[in-house]
Amino acid sequence: MHDHLAALLLRGSGGHHHPHPRTVHGAAVKLGCLASTYLCNNLLLSYQARGHLADARGVFDEMPRRNVVSWSVLIAASSRLGVLGDALSLFAGMLRGGERDRPNSFTVAALVAGCARAKDGVAGEQVHASAVKLGVDEDESVAGTLVDMYAKCGRVGSSWRAFVLTPQSSVLSWTSMIACLVNHGDAGYRDTAIALFKKMLVLKVWPTNATFSCILKVFDVPELLPSGKQVHGCLVKMGTEVDPVLGTALLAMYGRCGGMDEITRLACRIRHDSFSRTSLLVAYARNGCNMEAVRVFRDMLMGHMPIDQSAITSLLQVCSSLGQLRMVKEIHCYALKNFFRLDTLLLNAIITVYGKCGDITSAEIVFNTLENKDTISWTALLTCYVQNDLSQEALFFFREMVRKGLESSIFCITSVLRACSATSSLSCGWQIHSRVVKLGVDDDTSVENALVTMYAKCGVVQVALKIFNSMRNRGIISWNALITSFSQHGNEVAAIQLFDMMQEEMVCPDDYTFVGLLSSCSRMGLVAEGCEYFKQMKSKYNLEPKMEHYTCMVDLFARAGRFSDAMKFIDAMPCQPDQLVWEALLASCRVHGNLDLGRMAAKKILEIKPEDPSPYIILSSIHASIDMWDEKARNRTLLDFQQLRKDVGSSQLDSQGFSDDIFNTLQVGKFQWPRRITSRAAKMNKVTLESRLPIMSSNRSSRMAVTVLVGVVTGMLILTLLPWQVTALPPGSVVLGLYVHVSAEERWRLESMYTHVPWRMEQETEGSSVSGGEESPPLPHRRRRSSRCCSATTAARRSARICSWRRSDSPRSTNSASFRS
Repeated sequence: MHDHLAALLLRGSGGHHHPHPRTVHGAAVKLGCLASTYLCNNLLLSYQARGHLADARGVFDEMPRRNVVSWSVLIAASSRLGVLGDALSLFAGMLRGGERDRPNSFTVAALVAGCARAKDGVAGEQVHASAVKLGVDEDESVAGTLVDMYAKCGRVGSSWRAFVLTPQSSVLSWTSMIACLVNHGDAGYRDTAIALFKKMLVLKVWPTNATFSCILKVFDVPELLPSGKQVHGCLVKMGTEVDPVLGTALLAMYGRCGGMDEITRLACRIRHDSFSRTSLLVAYARNGCNMEAVRVFRDMLMGHMPIDQSAITSLLQVCSSLGQLRMVKEIHCYALKNFFRLDTLLLNAIITVYGKCGDITSAEIVFNTLENKDTISWTALLTCYVQNDLSQEALFFFREMVRKGLESSIFCITSVLRACSATSSLSCGWQIHSRVVKLGVDDDTSVENALVTMYAKCGVVQVALKIFNSMRNRGIISWNALITSFSQHGNEVAAIQLFDMMQEEMVCPDDYTFVGLLSSCSRMGLVAEGCEYFKQMKSKYNLEPKMEHYTCMVDLFARAGRFSDAMKFIDAMPCQPDQLVWEALLASCRVHGNLDLGRMAAKKILEIKPEDPSPYIILSSIHASIDMWDEKARNRTLLDFQQLRKDVGSSQLDSQGFSDDIFNTLQVGKFQWPRRITSRAAKMNKVTLESRLPIMSSNRSSRMAVTVLVGVVTGMLILTLLPWQVTALPPGSVVLGLYVHVSAEERWRLESMYTHVPWRMEQETEGSSVSGGEESPPLPHRRRRSSRCCSATTAARRSARICSWRRSDSPRSTNSASFRS
């Protein structure tokens, strides 16, 4: 009977239409068949296949007689299901059983595999010692699992010794050793893995699909693409069948190495599953083939293939490259609908993509919904703030990270240093630099580049140069940061000398290098040298000039006053000039007073960007510099008619530390902007600046000062010619004189200024005051007129009102009423 029950268990293992092992177990108990070791061993196999370890242990404890198979099955089940402690206890009990229950190679291999799964190197060494005592360490399965166990525990030396001491290494041992060297990540170990693979072929130990899948992981940069092709050719010559697993490894290798042509050919020849499709999507996304990646994802949806979260992460990378915020939200919605719970890696990718697409609000919402926020999550949102010019928020966010005791990774440090560079916050930069030194990452190349850029942007060029000189690996980013800093802070000679040193050290410049170099030549007026550098971009360094380089060249010619050469250069450009090119030309026209060319440049700017007020303002300055006041007033009228406003300037006061009161408001006119005030100044005095006078430039202020002086003199002359005497000149005399000498544009401005000043005329004499000792009422606040020009009638009325203030005891006070009328 027990043979029939055992056959029933073997026939129904894994099936859904056959009796459960518990049913057979109950029947065996009723029939008294548990005395059969063969039946009990089959019950153990059935229970462990279904993962019922407790039931298997119950059968094992009820067995009257046990053999090696009984012990081995339960030890293998405990190891496979992650209960390594029970497996070791069973192995110890098996050793105490003597020669009758002596462990075999299958038992030891199963226990070593459990140690590898748990990554318990100490227990693995103990099992290895037992295998040597038992004499099964040279067995093919045991040797392979020992190599794999030491590899997964991170002990490359022990793994290598176990591999070398095996007299007859099987393909499993070779594959395990190659996988250990490849997964360690060190470049030297990877070279050893390639050499081991070649030796394997020399010894005619033919690799399997698993071996090829392991060795293909070595090739992860475009420079190793030829070697990867050789391995691919080797498996084709050997006639190895490319299954979906090996096909996925090949697609991943070509994706890392940039072999897009090989990916296209290979994708049409292999059998695809969900893993190979995901690998193909990742390869396309890595190499910028965004539309192909989207097409693969659509095919996966149409084919009802299971999509894991790694595919969603790669697709989000595609959306980031395309800048499609709507697509990002659709993918986010798809992930929320189809996955029970999103892992932290995917949510970090979503935060990053939202930040790159400019949707900071959504990125913050995703961050706040994260349950397990790690350092990558905080760094992702910090980077989002920096990328979207929210440097102040990034600094506060970094402070919260420090307060919570989170680790500061290199990516986090470089991002917060970029925030310091954007705000020119030297005090914050010092603090971050101090933290960098404490963390011991000050010798990292990316951190050093960020420090050089930060100190250069803050104007401390000497410190930036000191860090640059102490760098071991000076990349192109380091040179560009220093050249740009010298160029921006007025040391153009040093920037050019630095470029010569860069050439001596055989560092190839890039686009950003020539932007800083051409800017230096433009500021120094080195037209010939700038033209020579521009020619070297294409002829010597094979760099295609971009719009920034064309803008620098136009600025180079225009600053030197060579407007004809500038126009010839613009006409010879292979692409249409953008707004920056015409703005550079217009700015130089303002300096040199070239009205005709300035009008043309302003017209071009308005064609590109009609809402830009800068052409009207610069043209007004050009007209004012050549005394064309009517044209200046007409430009200002057009500016107001189109309801355009000049961008409001702002100033930032750097504090010695982070201030909680960082968003105090400085108000000037009708505009408000945040300003930072130092904590020390906040404690000393809280100042509120309110001004109703419009902001004027320095040139306009100087011209207004001259006009006011002339107005005062003219007003005094007018009042001296009046038929009555005035002992004190009221402020209205100034305005009266200004109405005679200024243009219509300035008349309106002075009228607005005058009507906004809430003074009171209180002129006291010997025992009397103005208008019989009563206060004269302030001038009424008039609405702004639709026209900029003030009529003569309005001017006369206002002049009469000014002159109506007189002494109450004046002998000619009776004439004041007729004058007012």
